[in-house]
Amino acid sequence: MTTLGMDTEAGLAASTELDRGSQRIAELATRLDGALRSFEWTGLDAERTLDAWQHTERPALDATVTRLAEMALQVRQEAQAQDVVSGDGSSPVTGDGGVVTSAQPQGFFASVGQFLTDRIAAAYDGAVRTLGHAGGPLGQVGDVLTGRQDHSVSEIAASALLTLGSAAGTVANLVTGKEQHVLGEGTGVAGVPTVVPAQGAGSLYHPALAPPTDLPGLMQSVTDSYQVGADPSGGSGDVRITRVDNGSGPAYVVSIPGTETWSPVAGSEPRDLSANLQLVAGNPTAAAESVRAAMDAAGIPPGSPVMLVGHSQGGIIAAQLASDPTFVRHYGVTNLLTYGAPIDHVQLAPGVEALQVQHRFDLVPRLDLGGVDVHGVDPHTHVTAVTLDSPGGVLGVVTNHDHTAYINSVRDAMAGDSDAGRILRDYQSTLSPFLVTATGTATAIDVPVTRRP
Repeated sequence: MTTLGMDTEAGLAASTELDRGSQRIAELATRLDGALRSFEWTGLDAERTLDAWQHTERPALDATVTRLAEMALQVRQEAQAQDVVSGDGSSPVTGDGGVVTSAQPQGFFASVGQFLTDRIAAAYDGAVRTLGHAGGPLGQVGDVLTGRQDHSVSEIAASALLTLGSAAGTVANLVTGKEQHVLGEGTGVAGVPTVVPAQGAGSLYHPALAPPTDLPGLMQSVTDSYQVGADPSGGSGDVRITRVDNGSGPAYVVSIPGTETWSPVAGSEPRDLSANLQLVAGNPTAAAESVRAAMDAAGIPPGSPVMLVGHSQGGIIAAQLASDPTFVRHYGVTNLLTYGAPIDHVQLAPGVEALQVQHRFDLVPRLDLGGVDVHGVDPHTHVTAVTLDSPGGVLGVVTNHDHTAYINSVRDAMAGDSDAGRILRDYQSTLSPFLVTATGTATAIDVPVTRRP
């Protein structure tokens, strides 16, 4: 095919891509329209939202669809006309019969088409994710207004932040022409477990197992998991699973660290900013899915006694897993220990004995606003809460949330005569299957976890 004046084959290809982009936006407009009309919502806010959609946002999308279709037609007609004029190999002519002395650069329309296609496709992906997140706060508000279900203030706020963040990600997609995966999720998976070294045989990034004999010992395994995940040679996060057998059969302790990256871009590390918002919003996460996968990789027999221990986001993950009755029954989850974690908004499954530890001036456990719903009601979550003195004082934000500081605070409280110390000792007394005795044994594995797009 001739390339005089225009690379007509590339021009026709660009026209096709423009048509496809037009169709994608039309499909997106239809999906958005259906989402806004798929649930019951009445009142002034509903009327304003629908009016803005019908008279501003939807017409803008429709106009873009029309314009892209017109551009596709124009490029296609130009390409076809070029084939007719220069099909015999003569030089292209102008409208006044003159000869064109400089042809357009070959591949120009192909480049334009690819440029537009990349941006439309990337923006489409971001818009679909934003649409999925937008259903969260809209549905939650609808539940509250219709009386179907109450939601915590933090749950609605987290859903709204996910929507706004994803909308910003859509703009980034449009500008760069690439899917940035802003506040995306993906799938949580587990890798091949490695055996934890015995005492005296560990290293900086592969800490040896400290057999758990008390609450601080259980918390130490979470700190060790942080250290494994910090290995610069590779890996994107780890979960340590300890097997304790005191002679009456094995019990398992699943140790879950907290946030390991604050990037809004969903990368290989599942415990990130996106997971924090998704967890508080009550949504499924790759982070929680990866812990479940790690438990399967460890070969935990169904129905075995299982205790979940987590710091910060790890505590939210543990609580979310413990709120699923099916998960609790399958794995035999009996106990939950969280520290520095906002879990007041989570309703745990029956049968899970939980202890929540927080420093008085640690802001993170209070990010869910105590779990209050829009009516100001604090739901009962079957969780025993212990508040300890803050090692960093009022201004020690980092110190007060530090996982090692929590270990020291728990140890100090248990050695004293305070009410907090009594509660901690009472809870520890119920954990005999998970605390190794002088005649018992303890082994552990570290399971690498990651996220796939």
